[in-house]
Amino acid sequence: MGLSRMTNVLITGGAGFIGYHLSKYFLQEGKEVVVYDNFADYYDPVIKWMNAKELEELGAKVVIGDILDKKNLANTMIQEGVNAVIHLAAQAGVRYSTINPDKSFRVNVEGTSNVLSAARKSKASRVVVTSSSSVFGSTEYLPMDEEHPKNPVSYYGASKLCTEHTVNVTRHLYPETETVLIRPYTVVGARQRPDMAINIFVSKAMQKETITVFGDGNQTRDWTHVENMAQAFYFATMKDKAKNQDFNIGAGTRISVNEVLNMVSEVTNRKLHLEYKDMDKADVRDTFANINKAKQILGYRPKKTLFDAVEDFTEYWLKNNFGKEAINEAFGPSIQNPPYTFMPIKKDTTKRTVLI
Repeated sequence: MGLSRMTNVLITGGAGFIGYHLSKYFLQEGKEVVVYDNFADYYDPVIKWMNAKELEELGAKVVIGDILDKKNLANTMIQEGVNAVIHLAAQAGVRYSTINPDKSFRVNVEGTSNVLSAARKSKASRVVVTSSSSVFGSTEYLPMDEEHPKNPVSYYGASKLCTEHTVNVTRHLYPETETVLIRPYTVVGARQRPDMAINIFVSKAMQKETITVFGDGNQTRDWTHVENMAQAFYFATMKDKAKNQDFNIGAGTRISVNEVLNMVSEVTNRKLHLEYKDMDKADVRDTFANINKAKQILGYRPKKTLFDAVEDFTEYWLKNNFGKEAINEAFGPSIQNPPYTFMPIKKDTTKRTVLI
């Protein structure tokens, strides 16, 4: 499988945060992209509609579809003639999974099984599946390589570990389908989801609201710029040596929450109002990726920093402000119908599964 053959890529969750940047990366590399997204309401769907509209204008085809709809998923892959699938769609959220574990398992495990099954049916050559650093749970050593023990402490992490097992079984039973597993570490940058730290910190700083910090702020994360992540996914899709490999993808740095808050204060030129509360039991104290394998096999070279991400998100916030006025001005007060025309594979979308 040479690089030139991987020209038509379907990205599940392609209208989301990472999906937008990854879709744009592939389009800029001259590849054909099919964005497959159900525009679920885990956060405001208007944000994803905006992403999708921009991607469509750049040349992507946008299909409204659910990974729990196995038939539509397979038909889309077949009709679009995709030869690679990147599976990003998931029920995200560590804390969300504490109160909705059933949804996390259904979407993340059953959904991944459906993607792998549909890829086999459509004869796609490679499937890149997104896991999470949450599969490791509490750290036994730092930095964490791919062999670090996996003991998740959240239902989200457990659902992603089940996803990994599903991929491993597929490798055993169906070796003709090449798979690559990516474990992202705390992805940051413009268009970040509203439930994620940089979004919350910047948004509250700009509006002079109190920022709640869970823990003492000395806990650390490997904050990974979304453009670095897009690079890693691209190489994982395109490079022969990535076949059937697992990769931890981070920045290879370890920065505390308090240091991030200082960056936010500097970039936004705001004095932050902080309130510290106990750390959630589902959160881990530290993450720090060993990215040597990704460097050696993928040629992965993270170029953008956490400070870049804070600047990028702040600029994005200032432009969009996530305010109802800006959204209403762009699309009107209702989003019952998309503000532009998509061309879904399945004309009758009333039968597709809707996540609730």
